[in-house]
Amino acid sequence: MIRLAILNFAGLCFLAWAWWLGYVGFVFTHDVSHISYLITAVFVASMVGVFLGKTGHLERTEVWLVTLGLIGNVVGFIIALQNIDTGSLGTAEGVQKVAASLLAGMGVAFCSTLVGAVAALWISVNAWVIEGTAK
Repeated sequence: MIRLAILNFAGLCFLAWAWWLGYVGFVFTHDVSHISYLITAVFVASMVGVFLGKTGHLERTEVWLVTLGLIGNVVGFIIALQNIDTGSLGTAEGVQKVAASLLAGMGVAFCSTLVGAVAALWISVNAWVIEGTAK
């Protein structure tokens, strides 16, 4: 259990450093679909379970986190492409609208995928430590 606590303390320190530099805020601000919040909630619930001694869910949680990140990716591409009007590309204002839509969609796609992948990696490392401790 001490290895698990040290690992997660190090992860929390890294997260605090990323927060301090503004990366965490950037990720959640640019995910206009807010799926990153759902991914975070699943991750936190899973980690609470780990520290309560329940570890049977870790493998499924890894899959859910990655899947939610990929769903966010698809949602982001849909957002990016839904407002493209090729007829409006003839004016500067039209190009600006298309660019804003693309940027909003790409923010969702990349940020939600990043949150899902990092959370899944964190869960995976925890599962690896738990498995190694059990042997």
